[in-house]
Amino acid sequence: MVNLKNIVRASLMAAVAAGAVGGAAFAQTQTLNTMLNEAGTGTQQGAQTQARIDTLDDQRTDIELEYRALLQQIESQRLFVEQQQVFIRSQENEVTSLEQQIERVDNIERDLAPMMREMVAGLEEFVNLDLPFQLEGEEGRLARIEGLYELVDDPNISQAERYRVILNAYEIEASYGRSLVAYEETVLEGDAPVIVDVLRFGRVGMIRKYPNERLEMLTAGSDGWVELPGGYLSNFNRALRIAQEVTTPSVFLAPLPGPSVAQ
Repeated sequence: MVNLKNIVRASLMAAVAAGAVGGAAFAQTQTLNTMLNEAGTGTQQGAQTQARIDTLDDQRTDIELEYRALLQQIESQRLFVEQQQVFIRSQENEVTSLEQQIERVDNIERDLAPMMREMVAGLEEFVNLDLPFQLEGEEGRLARIEGLYELVDDPNISQAERYRVILNAYEIEASYGRSLVAYEETVLEGDAPVIVDVLRFGRVGMIRKYPNERLEMLTAGSDGWVELPGGYLSNFNRALRIAQEVTTPSVFLAPLPGPSVAQ
């Protein structure tokens, strides 16, 4: 009996010990699994955190690039504003200059009308004292002077246009002094009209040939027409053909007056 009780007791103790050992092992296994799960969770959280860090880093880089771009835009806008300020100052100076010019124009316009009338009167006096060529007719010099007087008094024509036409008349008169011109003219010989050939040497002198080949000359400052010797006829005819552009220019003799001695 004793031995059986001892065996049973020993068996129970062994079973309890085995159960205790098994429970400890199970507890350790549960702890390990918990730690592994926590480690996995931590790893996953770490990956998520790293991903968030990477995202924030990318966002930081984008924000930095955007910030630099904004700085560039601000600098560009600053330079643009400075340029516009310089342009505005230039325009303000231009406006001031234009206002001053307008004031001067008003004064000039008040003085321009009498000045232009004086110009026409001076031109008329010059024509009257000049050699008497191309005076008559609708295209003559006297008709041009009369037209200038009408122009100056016409309120429908601008000052600029009046001034332009007067200057053009002066240019035409100036061109007469640089030309060799031939034309026909009707003169009175006695009481009969006669057509003569006229040759003009600028403003120095004029020679005219009658149908009977008689030559007469008028020079600037002389008292009237003077008859020329017949020896000048061939030179006159050569000069006449040159002026009419019938032949090429060449040298010819003309009885032009020499310089006079001042008294």
